[in-house]
Amino acid sequence: MDDETYYNFFPAKYVAQYLESFVDSKIYSEKSLRQRIKFNSPVQAIQKIKEGGWHIIISDNQGLSTSRLIVAAGLTSQPNIPNLPGHGSFTGTILHHKDFGSSSILANSRVKRVAVLGGAKSAADIAYACAKGGKAVSWIIRASGSGPAAFASAQGIGPYKNSNELLYTRLTASLSPSVWMPSGWIEHLLHGTAVGRRLVDQIWGKIDADARRAADYDGRHGEKNGFANLKPDTPIFWQNDSTGVNQRPDLWDVIAEKVKVYRQDIVKFDGSSIVLTKDKIEVDTLICATGWRPSYHSFVDPSLARDLGLPVSTDVTAKPEWQDLDAAADQEILTRFPRLRNPPHYHSSPPTSSPFRLYKHMLSTHPAYHDILFLGHIAVGNNFRAAEVQALWATAYLDGVLRKPSRAHMEEEVALGVAWCRRRYLTKGELGHWLYYDLIPYTDALLAEMGVKSHRKTGVGDFWTPCVADDLKGVLQEYLDHKALQDR
Repeated sequence: MDDETYYNFFPAKYVAQYLESFVDSKIYSEKSLRQRIKFNSPVQAIQKIKEGGWHIIISDNQGLSTSRLIVAAGLTSQPNIPNLPGHGSFTGTILHHKDFGSSSILANSRVKRVAVLGGAKSAADIAYACAKGGKAVSWIIRASGSGPAAFASAQGIGPYKNSNELLYTRLTASLSPSVWMPSGWIEHLLHGTAVGRRLVDQIWGKIDADARRAADYDGRHGEKNGFANLKPDTPIFWQNDSTGVNQRPDLWDVIAEKVKVYRQDIVKFDGSSIVLTKDKIEVDTLICATGWRPSYHSFVDPSLARDLGLPVSTDVTAKPEWQDLDAAADQEILTRFPRLRNPPHYHSSPPTSSPFRLYKHMLSTHPAYHDILFLGHIAVGNNFRAAEVQALWATAYLDGVLRKPSRAHMEEEVALGVAWCRRRYLTKGELGHWLYYDLIPYTDALLAEMGVKSHRKTGVGDFWTPCVADDLKGVLQEYLDHKALQDR
Protein backbone atom coordinates (compact mmCIF):
# COMPACT_ATOMS: atom_id res chain seq x y z
CA MET A 1 0.00 0.00 0.00
CA ASP A 2 3.02 2.32 0.41
CA ASP A 3 2.94 3.29 -3.27
CA GLU A 4 -0.67 4.43 -2.88
CA THR A 5 -0.17 6.67 0.12
CA TYR A 6 0.47 10.40 0.01
CA TYR A 7 1.79 11.83 3.26
CA ASN A 8 0.17 8.82 4.96
CA PHE A 9 -3.23 9.44 3.36
CA PHE A 10 -4.52 6.29 1.67
CA PRO A 11 -7.33 5.41 -0.79
CA ALA A 12 -10.90 5.00 0.46
CA LYS A 13 -10.97 1.35 -0.64
CA TYR A 14 -8.93 0.45 2.42
CA VAL A 15 -11.55 2.02 4.68
CA ALA A 16 -14.17 -0.13 2.97
CA GLN A 17 -12.00 -3.23 3.48
CA TYR A 18 -11.61 -2.37 7.16
CA LEU A 19 -15.36 -1.97 7.66
CA GLU A 20 -16.07 -5.28 5.88
CA SER A 21 -13.60 -7.00 8.18
CA PHE A 22 -14.98 -5.20 11.24
CA VAL A 23 -18.57 -6.44 10.86
CA ASP A 24 -17.32 -10.01 10.49
CA SER A 25 -14.77 -9.98 13.31
CA LYS A 26 -16.95 -8.45 16.02
CA ILE A 27 -18.91 -11.37 17.47
CA TYR A 28 -21.20 -11.12 20.48
CA SER A 29 -23.33 -13.99 21.84
CA GLU A 30 -22.09 -16.08 18.90
CA LYS A 31 -23.47 -13.64 16.31
CA SER A 32 -21.36 -11.26 14.24
CA LEU A 33 -22.39 -7.70 13.50
CA ARG A 34 -23.02 -8.68 9.89
CA GLN A 35 -25.47 -11.36 10.99
CA ARG A 36 -27.36 -8.74 12.99
CA ILE A 37 -27.86 -6.41 10.01
CA LYS A 38 -31.09 -6.61 8.04
CA PHE A 39 -29.98 -5.63 4.54
CA ASN A 40 -32.14 -4.22 1.73
CA SER A 41 -34.73 -3.01 4.24
CA PRO A 42 -35.36 0.71 3.75
CA VAL A 43 -37.35 2.22 6.61
CA GLN A 44 -40.61 3.80 5.49
CA ALA A 45 -41.68 5.33 8.79
CA ILE A 46 -41.10 5.39 12.52
CA GLN A 47 -44.05 5.84 14.86
CA LYS A 48 -44.11 6.62 18.55
CA ILE A 49 -45.95 3.99 20.60
CA LYS A 50 -48.27 5.61 23.13
CA GLU A 51 -47.31 3.18 25.91
CA GLY A 52 -43.62 3.75 25.20
CA GLY A 53 -41.10 2.78 22.56
CA TRP A 54 -41.18 2.90 18.78
CA HIS A 55 -42.69 1.02 15.87
CA ILE A 56 -40.56 0.81 12.70
CA ILE A 57 -42.23 0.17 9.35
CA ILE A 58 -39.96 -1.42 6.75
CA SER A 59 -40.46 -1.30 2.99
CA ASP A 60 -41.31 -4.99 2.68
CA ASN A 61 -44.42 -4.30 4.81
CA GLN A 62 -42.77 -5.82 7.82
CA GLY A 63 -42.50 -4.01 11.10
CA LEU A 64 -40.79 -4.27 14.41
CA SER A 65 -41.17 -2.61 17.77
CA THR A 66 -38.49 -1.56 20.20
CA SER A 67 -38.36 0.13 23.58
CA ARG A 68 -35.42 2.29 22.48
CA LEU A 69 -34.29 3.45 19.07
CA ILE A 70 -30.98 4.76 17.73
CA VAL A 71 -31.06 6.40 14.30
CA ALA A 72 -27.55 6.18 12.84
CA ALA A 73 -28.34 6.82 9.18
CA GLY A 74 -26.14 9.92 9.30
CA LEU A 75 -25.95 12.79 6.85
CA THR A 76 -24.60 11.07 3.73
CA SER A 77 -27.17 8.41 2.88
CA GLN A 78 -29.46 10.26 0.47
CA PRO A 79 -27.89 12.02 -2.55
CA ASN A 80 -28.83 15.65 -2.96
CA ILE A 81 -29.75 16.31 -6.59
CA PRO A 82 -30.49 20.01 -7.09
CA ASN A 83 -33.57 21.18 -8.92
CA LEU A 84 -31.94 22.00 -12.25
CA PRO A 85 -34.10 24.14 -14.58
CA GLY A 86 -35.11 22.25 -17.71
CA HIS A 87 -33.04 19.17 -16.96
CA GLY A 88 -35.66 17.01 -18.67
CA SER A 89 -34.57 18.35 -22.05
CA PHE A 90 -30.94 17.34 -21.50
CA THR A 91 -29.93 14.59 -23.94
CA GLY A 92 -26.92 13.53 -21.88
CA THR A 93 -26.85 11.71 -18.55
CA ILE A 94 -27.01 13.19 -15.07
CA LEU A 95 -25.71 11.32 -12.04
CA HIS A 96 -24.75 12.04 -8.45
CA HIS A 97 -21.13 11.71 -7.35
CA LYS A 98 -22.21 8.78 -5.15
CA ASP A 99 -22.49 6.72 -8.35
CA PHE A 100 -19.32 7.98 -10.02
CA GLY A 101 -17.04 5.21 -8.70
CA SER A 102 -19.33 2.43 -9.89
CA SER A 103 -20.03 4.06 -13.26
CA SER A 104 -18.23 3.40 -16.56
CA ILE A 105 -17.67 7.08 -17.34
CA LEU A 106 -13.88 6.95 -17.32
CA ALA A 107 -13.75 3.82 -19.49
CA ASN A 108 -16.58 4.80 -21.84
CA SER A 109 -15.10 6.22 -25.05
CA ARG A 110 -18.48 7.70 -26.02
CA VAL A 111 -18.37 9.99 -22.98
CA LYS A 112 -15.94 12.66 -24.13
CA ARG A 113 -17.28 15.81 -22.42
CA VAL A 114 -17.98 15.86 -18.69
CA ALA A 115 -19.33 18.69 -16.55
CA VAL A 116 -18.96 18.64 -12.76
CA LEU A 117 -21.33 20.72 -10.64
CA GLY A 118 -20.26 21.64 -7.11
CA GLY A 119 -17.57 23.53 -5.23
CA ALA A 120 -16.25 21.17 -2.56
CA LYS A 121 -13.60 18.43 -2.46
CA SER A 122 -15.72 15.74 -4.11
CA ALA A 123 -16.11 18.01 -7.15
CA ALA A 124 -12.36 18.59 -7.28
CA ASP A 125 -11.64 14.86 -7.03
CA ILE A 126 -14.05 14.02 -9.86
CA ALA A 127 -12.83 16.83 -12.11
CA TYR A 128 -9.27 15.64 -11.55
CA ALA A 129 -10.12 11.98 -12.25
CA CYS A 130 -11.98 12.82 -15.45
CA ALA A 131 -9.21 15.11 -16.69
CA LYS A 132 -6.60 12.42 -16.00
CA GLY A 133 -8.87 10.00 -17.85
CA GLY A 134 -8.69 12.09 -21.00
CA LYS A 135 -12.11 13.74 -20.82
CA ALA A 136 -12.84 17.36 -21.68
CA VAL A 137 -13.91 18.68 -18.28
CA SER A 138 -15.99 21.72 -17.34
CA TRP A 139 -16.26 22.47 -13.62
CA ILE A 140 -19.32 24.57 -12.69
CA ILE A 141 -19.49 26.37 -9.34
CA ARG A 142 -22.62 28.42 -8.67
CA ALA A 143 -22.13 32.17 -8.50
CA SER A 144 -25.08 32.22 -6.10
CA GLY A 145 -23.47 29.75 -3.70
CA SER A 146 -20.81 29.93 -1.01
CA GLY A 147 -17.96 29.45 -3.45
CA PRO A 148 -15.19 26.91 -3.97
CA ALA A 149 -13.60 25.03 -1.11
CA ALA A 150 -10.22 25.89 0.34
CA PHE A 151 -7.59 23.17 0.10
CA ALA A 152 -4.94 22.67 2.74
CA SER A 153 -1.70 20.91 1.93
CA ALA A 154 -1.44 17.24 2.85
CA GLN A 155 2.13 17.78 4.03
CA GLY A 156 2.68 18.00 7.75
CA ILE A 157 5.22 20.13 9.56
CA GLY A 158 7.75 19.13 12.20
CA PRO A 159 6.80 15.81 13.81
CA TYR A 160 3.43 15.59 12.04
CA LYS A 161 3.23 13.14 9.13
CA ASN A 162 0.44 15.10 7.48
CA SER A 163 -1.80 18.10 8.03
CA ASN A 164 -4.57 15.99 9.55
CA GLU A 165 -2.31 14.93 12.38
CA LEU A 166 -1.71 18.58 13.18
CA LEU A 167 -5.41 19.40 12.88
CA TYR A 168 -6.44 16.80 15.44
CA THR A 169 -4.34 18.04 18.33
CA ARG A 170 -5.57 19.97 21.33
CA LEU A 171 -3.02 22.62 20.41
CA THR A 172 -4.79 23.30 17.10
CA ALA A 173 -8.24 22.87 18.64
CA SER A 174 -7.45 25.63 21.11
CA LEU A 175 -7.03 28.07 18.21
CA SER A 176 -10.71 27.76 17.26
CA PRO A 177 -13.23 29.69 19.37
CA SER A 178 -15.37 26.72 20.36
CA VAL A 179 -18.40 26.47 22.61
CA TRP A 180 -17.25 22.92 23.40
CA MET A 181 -13.94 24.10 24.85
CA PRO A 182 -13.94 24.31 28.66
CA SER A 183 -14.01 27.90 29.86
CA GLY A 184 -10.63 28.66 31.40
CA TRP A 185 -7.44 30.61 31.09
CA ILE A 186 -6.48 29.21 27.67
CA GLU A 187 -9.79 30.20 26.13
CA HIS A 188 -9.69 33.61 27.79
CA LEU A 189 -6.11 34.27 26.68
CA LEU A 190 -6.58 33.23 23.05
CA HIS A 191 -10.13 34.39 22.42
CA GLY A 192 -10.99 36.86 25.16
CA THR A 193 -8.02 39.21 24.97
CA ALA A 194 -6.95 41.50 22.14
CA VAL A 195 -3.39 40.14 22.21
CA GLY A 196 -4.61 36.54 22.04
CA ARG A 197 -7.01 37.26 19.20
CA ARG A 198 -4.27 39.02 17.26
CA LEU A 199 -2.02 35.97 17.67
CA VAL A 200 -4.78 33.58 16.61
CA ASP A 201 -5.60 35.77 13.59
CA GLN A 202 -1.94 35.71 12.53
CA ILE A 203 -1.76 31.93 12.76
CA TRP A 204 -4.94 31.40 10.77
CA GLY A 205 -3.85 34.09 8.32
CA LYS A 206 -0.64 32.18 7.62
CA ILE A 207 -2.54 28.91 7.15
CA ASP A 208 -4.84 30.61 4.65
CA ALA A 209 -1.98 32.34 2.83
CA ASP A 210 -0.01 29.08 2.57
CA ALA A 211 -3.01 27.28 1.05
CA ARG A 212 -3.57 30.05 -1.51
CA ARG A 213 0.14 30.23 -2.32
CA ALA A 214 0.31 26.47 -2.94
CA ALA A 215 -2.64 26.66 -5.33
CA ASP A 216 -1.31 29.81 -7.04
CA TYR A 217 -4.74 30.66 -8.43
CA ASP A 218 -3.56 33.63 -10.49
CA GLY A 219 -0.25 32.16 -11.62
CA ARG A 220 -1.14 28.74 -13.07
CA HIS A 221 -2.55 29.99 -16.36
CA GLY A 222 -5.34 31.43 -14.23
CA GLU A 223 -6.91 33.34 -17.09
CA LYS A 224 -6.69 30.53 -19.65
CA ASN A 225 -9.22 28.10 -18.22
CA GLY A 226 -10.76 30.14 -15.43
CA PHE A 227 -8.50 28.56 -12.80
CA ALA A 228 -8.63 31.78 -10.78
CA ASN A 229 -12.34 31.09 -10.25
CA LEU A 230 -11.29 28.50 -7.67
CA LYS A 231 -10.16 31.15 -5.19
CA PRO A 232 -12.20 30.69 -1.98
CA ASP A 233 -14.51 33.57 -1.11
CA THR A 234 -13.67 33.55 2.60
CA PRO A 235 -10.57 32.72 4.69
CA ILE A 236 -10.02 29.12 5.71
CA PHE A 237 -10.72 29.97 9.37
CA TRP A 238 -14.43 30.43 8.70
CA GLN A 239 -15.05 27.18 6.79
CA ASN A 240 -17.89 28.91 4.99
CA ASP A 241 -17.04 27.32 1.66
CA SER A 242 -15.83 24.05 3.17
CA THR A 243 -12.25 22.80 3.34
CA GLY A 244 -10.48 19.82 1.86
CA VAL A 245 -6.99 18.38 1.79
CA ASN A 246 -5.00 18.26 -1.43
CA GLN A 247 -4.06 14.59 -1.53
CA ARG A 248 -2.44 14.54 -4.99
CA PRO A 249 0.90 16.09 -5.96
CA ASP A 250 -0.36 17.14 -9.40
CA LEU A 251 -3.92 18.22 -8.50
CA TRP A 252 -3.53 21.90 -9.27
CA ASP A 253 -1.40 21.37 -12.38
CA VAL A 254 -3.99 19.01 -13.88
CA ILE A 255 -6.94 21.26 -13.00
CA ALA A 256 -5.24 24.40 -14.32
CA GLU A 257 -4.18 22.81 -17.60
CA LYS A 258 -7.09 20.52 -18.41
CA VAL A 259 -10.24 21.76 -16.65
CA LYS A 260 -12.34 24.80 -17.55
CA VAL A 261 -13.74 26.39 -14.41
CA TYR A 262 -16.96 28.42 -14.51
CA ARG A 263 -18.26 30.46 -11.59
CA GLN A 264 -21.78 30.79 -13.00
CA ASP A 265 -25.29 29.52 -12.40
CA ILE A 266 -27.05 27.03 -14.66
CA VAL A 267 -29.84 28.83 -16.52
CA LYS A 268 -31.24 25.88 -18.49
CA PHE A 269 -30.47 22.80 -20.58
CA ASP A 270 -30.71 22.74 -24.35
CA GLY A 271 -30.21 19.30 -25.89
CA SER A 272 -26.59 18.39 -25.17
CA SER A 273 -25.82 21.91 -23.97
CA ILE A 274 -25.80 23.45 -20.51
CA VAL A 275 -26.62 27.13 -20.69
CA LEU A 276 -24.87 29.15 -17.98
CA THR A 277 -25.29 32.79 -17.05
CA LYS A 278 -22.68 33.88 -19.59
CA ASP A 279 -21.52 30.75 -21.40
CA LYS A 280 -22.86 27.64 -23.11
CA ILE A 281 -21.05 24.32 -22.89
CA GLU A 282 -21.50 21.01 -24.71
CA VAL A 283 -21.70 18.02 -22.36
CA ASP A 284 -22.24 14.26 -22.56
CA THR A 285 -22.50 13.71 -18.81
CA LEU A 286 -23.21 16.00 -15.86
CA ILE A 287 -21.95 14.81 -12.48
CA CYS A 288 -23.60 16.50 -9.51
CA ALA A 289 -21.08 16.73 -6.68
CA THR A 290 -23.76 18.49 -4.68
CA GLY A 291 -23.67 16.74 -1.33
CA TRP A 292 -26.35 14.95 0.58
CA ARG A 293 -29.62 15.40 2.36
CA PRO A 294 -30.44 13.73 5.69
CA SER A 295 -32.13 10.37 5.28
CA TYR A 296 -34.66 10.94 8.07
CA HIS A 297 -36.75 13.05 5.66
CA SER A 298 -37.94 9.80 4.08
CA PHE A 299 -39.25 8.17 7.27
CA VAL A 300 -39.95 10.88 9.89
CA ASP A 301 -43.15 12.92 9.68
CA PRO A 302 -42.42 16.69 9.67
CA SER A 303 -44.37 17.41 12.87
CA LEU A 304 -42.58 14.54 14.62
CA ALA A 305 -39.24 15.74 13.24
CA ARG A 306 -39.90 19.21 14.70
CA ASP A 307 -40.61 17.79 18.16
CA LEU A 308 -37.53 15.56 17.95
CA GLY A 309 -35.31 18.56 17.21
CA LEU A 310 -34.58 17.73 13.56
CA PRO A 311 -34.52 20.37 10.80
CA VAL A 312 -37.89 20.93 9.17
CA SER A 313 -39.15 23.37 6.59
CA THR A 314 -39.71 26.88 7.88
CA ASP A 315 -43.34 26.31 6.90
CA VAL A 316 -43.67 23.98 9.89
CA THR A 317 -44.54 26.01 12.97
CA ALA A 318 -41.63 26.08 15.42
CA LYS A 319 -41.74 26.44 19.17
CA PRO A 320 -41.96 30.24 19.71
CA GLU A 321 -39.69 30.16 22.77
CA TRP A 322 -36.71 29.31 20.57
CA GLN A 323 -36.53 32.89 19.29
CA ASP A 324 -35.89 34.28 22.78
CA LEU A 325 -33.47 31.48 23.62
CA ASP A 326 -31.56 32.04 20.37
CA ALA A 327 -31.31 35.80 20.91
CA ALA A 328 -29.97 35.41 24.47
CA ALA A 329 -27.53 32.72 23.32
CA ASP A 330 -26.26 34.89 20.48
CA GLN A 331 -25.38 37.69 22.87
CA GLU A 332 -23.59 35.24 25.16
CA ILE A 333 -21.53 33.88 22.25
CA LEU A 334 -20.49 37.36 21.09
CA THR A 335 -19.46 38.29 24.63
CA ARG A 336 -17.45 35.09 25.03
CA PHE A 337 -15.91 35.18 21.54
CA PRO A 338 -15.58 38.81 20.32
CA ARG A 339 -13.75 37.61 17.19
CA LEU A 340 -17.05 36.27 15.83
CA ARG A 341 -18.62 39.73 15.78
CA ASN A 342 -16.85 40.67 12.55
CA PRO A 343 -17.04 37.96 9.90
CA PRO A 344 -15.85 38.64 6.35
CA HIS A 345 -18.32 39.37 3.59
CA TYR A 346 -19.94 36.11 2.56
CA HIS A 347 -22.85 34.83 0.53
CA SER A 348 -25.91 34.00 2.59
CA SER A 349 -29.44 33.00 1.72
CA PRO A 350 -32.55 33.05 3.90
CA PRO A 351 -32.76 29.69 5.73
CA THR A 352 -35.32 27.27 4.33
CA SER A 353 -35.38 25.04 7.39
CA SER A 354 -34.93 25.13 11.14
CA PRO A 355 -31.58 23.97 12.60
CA PHE A 356 -30.79 20.73 14.38
CA ARG A 357 -31.85 21.15 18.00
CA LEU A 358 -30.47 17.97 19.55
CA TYR A 359 -28.94 17.96 23.03
CA LYS A 360 -25.28 16.96 22.66
CA HIS A 361 -26.19 16.63 18.97
CA MET A 362 -27.97 13.36 19.75
CA LEU A 363 -31.01 13.69 22.01
CA SER A 364 -34.38 15.45 21.75
CA THR A 365 -35.06 17.99 24.47
CA HIS A 366 -38.74 16.92 24.49
CA PRO A 367 -39.36 14.65 27.53
CA ALA A 368 -41.68 12.39 25.52
CA TYR A 369 -38.83 11.43 23.19
CA HIS A 370 -35.98 10.50 25.50
CA ASP A 371 -36.00 6.94 24.17
CA ILE A 372 -34.60 7.83 20.74
CA LEU A 373 -31.13 9.11 19.83
CA PHE A 374 -29.62 10.35 16.56
CA LEU A 375 -25.98 9.45 15.94
CA GLY A 376 -23.77 10.75 13.15
CA HIS A 377 -25.79 13.89 12.47
CA ILE A 378 -22.84 16.27 12.79
CA ALA A 379 -20.37 17.48 10.16
CA VAL A 380 -16.81 16.73 11.28
CA GLY A 381 -13.54 15.89 9.59
CA ASN A 382 -12.98 12.58 11.37
CA ASN A 383 -16.14 10.53 11.58
CA PHE A 384 -14.46 7.51 13.15
CA ARG A 385 -13.66 9.27 16.42
CA ALA A 386 -17.04 10.98 16.49
CA ALA A 387 -18.88 7.70 15.86
CA GLU A 388 -16.98 5.85 18.58
CA VAL A 389 -17.53 8.49 21.24
CA GLN A 390 -21.16 9.20 20.31
CA ALA A 391 -21.91 5.48 20.49
CA LEU A 392 -20.37 5.28 23.97
CA TRP A 393 -22.29 8.35 25.16
CA ALA A 394 -25.56 6.96 23.78
CA THR A 395 -24.90 3.66 25.57
CA ALA A 396 -24.23 5.46 28.83
CA TYR A 397 -27.40 7.48 28.42
CA LEU A 398 -29.57 4.44 27.71
CA ASP A 399 -27.89 2.61 30.60
CA GLY A 400 -29.06 5.37 32.93
CA VAL A 401 -25.50 6.32 33.87
CA LEU A 402 -25.86 9.92 32.71
CA ARG A 403 -27.92 12.39 34.68
CA LYS A 404 -30.84 13.84 32.72
CA PRO A 405 -30.81 17.63 32.99
CA SER A 406 -34.01 19.63 33.01
CA ARG A 407 -35.64 20.47 29.70
CA ALA A 408 -34.89 24.15 30.26
CA HIS A 409 -31.19 23.42 30.76
CA MET A 410 -31.03 21.27 27.64
CA GLU A 411 -32.79 23.88 25.53
CA GLU A 412 -30.45 26.63 26.75
CA GLU A 413 -27.43 24.50 25.85
CA VAL A 414 -28.89 23.65 22.44
CA ALA A 415 -29.65 27.31 21.70
CA LEU A 416 -26.10 28.24 22.72
CA GLY A 417 -24.69 25.61 20.36
CA VAL A 418 -26.82 26.78 17.44
CA ALA A 419 -25.97 30.45 18.02
CA TRP A 420 -22.27 29.62 18.22
CA CYS A 421 -22.36 27.45 15.10
CA ARG A 422 -24.05 30.16 13.06
CA ARG A 423 -21.52 32.77 14.15
CA ARG A 424 -18.51 30.47 13.87
CA TYR A 425 -19.24 28.79 10.52
CA LEU A 426 -21.56 31.30 8.81
CA THR A 427 -23.60 29.65 6.03
CA LYS A 428 -22.25 26.19 6.86
CA GLY A 429 -23.32 26.76 10.47
CA GLU A 430 -26.95 27.63 9.72
CA LEU A 431 -28.14 24.10 10.56
CA GLY A 432 -26.24 24.14 13.85
CA HIS A 433 -24.38 20.88 13.27
CA TRP A 434 -21.06 21.99 11.71
CA LEU A 435 -18.15 21.07 14.02
CA TYR A 436 -15.30 20.83 11.54
CA TYR A 437 -12.55 22.24 13.79
CA ASP A 438 -14.20 21.19 17.04
CA LEU A 439 -14.11 17.39 17.08
CA ILE A 440 -11.57 17.13 19.91
CA PRO A 441 -13.27 19.44 22.45
CA TYR A 442 -16.66 17.92 21.51
CA THR A 443 -15.55 14.33 22.12
CA ASP A 444 -13.62 15.40 25.22
CA ALA A 445 -16.83 16.82 26.68
CA LEU A 446 -18.78 13.62 25.97
CA LEU A 447 -16.12 11.34 27.45
CA ALA A 448 -15.80 13.47 30.58
CA GLU A 449 -19.56 13.39 31.13
CA MET A 450 -19.45 9.58 30.93
CA GLY A 451 -16.93 9.46 33.76
CA VAL A 452 -13.98 8.27 31.68
CA LYS A 453 -10.71 9.98 30.87
CA SER A 454 -10.92 12.31 27.91
CA HIS A 455 -7.23 13.27 27.96
CA ARG A 456 -5.66 9.88 27.40
CA LYS A 457 -2.01 10.86 27.03
CA THR A 458 0.34 12.05 29.76
CA GLY A 459 2.26 15.28 30.18
CA VAL A 460 2.63 17.94 27.51
CA GLY A 461 2.22 15.25 24.84
CA ASP A 462 -1.50 15.35 25.54
CA PHE A 463 -1.56 18.88 24.17
CA TRP A 464 0.51 18.60 21.01
CA THR A 465 0.32 14.96 19.86
CA PRO A 466 -2.50 13.90 17.50
CA CYS A 467 -5.70 12.42 18.94
CA VAL A 468 -6.00 9.11 17.08
CA ALA A 469 -8.27 6.08 17.23
CA ASP A 470 -5.70 4.13 19.22
CA ASP A 471 -6.18 6.60 22.10
CA LEU A 472 -9.64 5.15 22.72
CA LYS A 473 -8.31 1.68 23.52
CA GLY A 474 -9.63 0.64 26.90
CA VAL A 475 -12.28 3.36 27.10
CA LEU A 476 -15.13 0.83 26.90
CA GLN A 477 -13.77 -1.19 29.82
CA GLU A 478 -13.18 2.04 31.73
CA TYR A 479 -16.83 2.94 31.20
CA LEU A 480 -18.00 -0.53 32.28
CA ASP A 481 -15.93 -0.24 35.47
CA HIS A 482 -17.43 3.19 36.13
CA LYS A 483 -20.93 1.83 35.56
CA ALA A 484 -20.30 -1.12 37.89
CA LEU A 485 -19.34 1.32 40.65
CA GLN A 486 -22.56 3.26 40.10
CA ASP A 487 -24.64 0.09 40.14
CA ARG A 488 -23.39 -1.01 43.55
